[in-house]
Amino acid sequence: MSEGLQLIFVFYIIYLIMKKSKTTPEKPMPKVKAAQPIATAITKVTPKKPSPVKKTTKKAPVASPKPVAVTPEITPYERVGLTAGSIWHYLAEHGATPVAKLFRELTEEEKIIQRSIGWLAQEGKITIDIVNRAETIALKE
Repeated sequence: MSEGLQLIFVFYIIYLIMKKSKTTPEKPMPKVKAAQPIATAITKVTPKKPSPVKKTTKKAPVASPKPVAVTPEITPYERVGLTAGSIWHYLAEHGATPVAKLFRELTEEEKIIQRSIGWLAQEGKITIDIVNRAETIALKE
């Protein structure tokens, strides 16, 4: 019996859906007002007077910019080499220095400084020690 009730329920739902879709209310059309005559105004047209002689403005002469000396772009390899030289001179003047202090003192990017330290270490020019959890580099004697 429950299957019969379910079937009737399903058909009833379908019936309601079909009934609602057929009776959808249409939107009312807006009422059209009767066209009213437009009043026209007649205006007197006066011709424009010719303008007096226009003043010509002189533009200030534009100074051409001086050519800027073009400096060749430094390659990353050259930057690493120049920074390695800067590190070597800094260590010669100040002695053993923590790497963190080098980052603060030198104006180069950190990654370039790291590469330069690697270059100096590979060449055998510096020693790298860890003192109080700080990496310190010094020139070899």
